[in-house]
Amino acid sequence: MNCMVSNLYARVELQLLMNLTAKAIQQPAERIWTLSSADALRAYATYTNRHLQGGASRQLLQRMNSEAYLMGCRLRRLFFVCSNKAAQRLVVKLYRHIGINMQFTADDELCFHSCYFSRFYTPAVCRAASALDDGIIRGITGLAAGQLHFSQRITEGCSCCKAVIKKEPNKNINI
Repeated sequence: MNCMVSNLYARVELQLLMNLTAKAIQQPAERIWTLSSADALRAYATYTNRHLQGGASRQLLQRMNSEAYLMGCRLRRLFFVCSNKAAQRLVVKLYRHIGINMQFTADDELCFHSCYFSRFYTPAVCRAASALDDGIIRGITGLAAGQLHFSQRITEGCSCCKAVIKKEPNKNINI
């Protein structure tokens, strides 16, 4: 794919993420898709850091998770995802566009090798922003009931983030 087209996709993806984040936190979204890819990433990281720095209530986490889940479901339909492997490939590709290098391992475990946002986020902001990851990944993979549980995070001094999708039904967010 042409590099310019790929950069445009990445910026549009970031704008969609900005819009869903802004809707969830009930703040105006910033227009970032017209920026360079690097500037758009930095603007989104700064925006989320600024708005989540003071902490996130359970209600806010739930709203972020719900909005992200709906986006993930839309992406699943848009890209005609009909298998777990196809869902995992889509997640990996979408995350690569936003500066996150990750992979799925056995038993739906995820390993985030590097994360652009870890340079900006405190551990608390990272935990709050993970509500978005949980919703998007569950939506794309078609997992309505379950949660993404992190066992380690880059923002807490680990070399990578590790998470597993737990499939037991649970209405509470425990990110």
